[in-house]
Amino acid sequence: MNELTWQTETDPVTLLLELYPRRGLHSTQPQTRKCRMYLLACARRQWGQLPAVCRALVELAERYADSPKSQAELRSALAPLAEQLLNSDGEPNELAEATAALTALGHSIPTDEPLEKPLSLSADQWQGLIRLVYLPFEKKTPPFTWVPQDYHSIELLREVVGNPCRYIPFSSSWRTDTALSLARQMYESREFSAMPILADALQDAGCDNEEVLNHCRDDQQQHVRGCWVVDLVLNFK
Repeated sequence: MNELTWQTETDPVTLLLELYPRRGLHSTQPQTRKCRMYLLACARRQWGQLPAVCRALVELAERYADSPKSQAELRSALAPLAEQLLNSDGEPNELAEATAALTALGHSIPTDEPLEKPLSLSADQWQGLIRLVYLPFEKKTPPFTWVPQDYHSIELLREVVGNPCRYIPFSSSWRTDTALSLARQMYESREFSAMPILADALQDAGCDNEEVLNHCRDDQQQHVRGCWVVDLVLNFK
């Protein structure tokens, strides 16, 4: 893939297949954190359509994505539950069973969130949504075409990945206490209004990379957990 393709292609699945090619019917490539964060960002974009048990699984999948090795037991406990929902129709009794199973594992479900899926959700829409919830638990590169086009997002893909065709050197000296504190706060809260302030902190530390600074200061950009600049500051691999 060249830079022109990355910048002009409008189909996120096309770019995902370039970034994470599946070698054969059953991929043997480990799923990357960036891949998981993209899928989870897409799931969060549909937050209003997700019942509470699915929202809880998304939040737990984010924890797993940040540290797959140390959270291997978490995945072992949750992946079968996500797979069970994947093979369900999302009926109230199925969601209730999943809720009870997740609670039994020690994970609370907020009582102020919807326990059932919206009545307007079709069977196909449910399948699309639950695939977004399930696929981050896959160990290998997932089949991106499983997720309907409507649930993908070219904007979120570029927000999470940045520009894979251009290496951006990031000096450790830019990771000042102020920059790290701002980045951690936004990452944990998923509230990114302080991105322009992060740009100022990075610039004060000597950062002169226009792509980094412009991304922070772009008031039209939707930032999400997994933002490539925040990840650089926090030194996520």
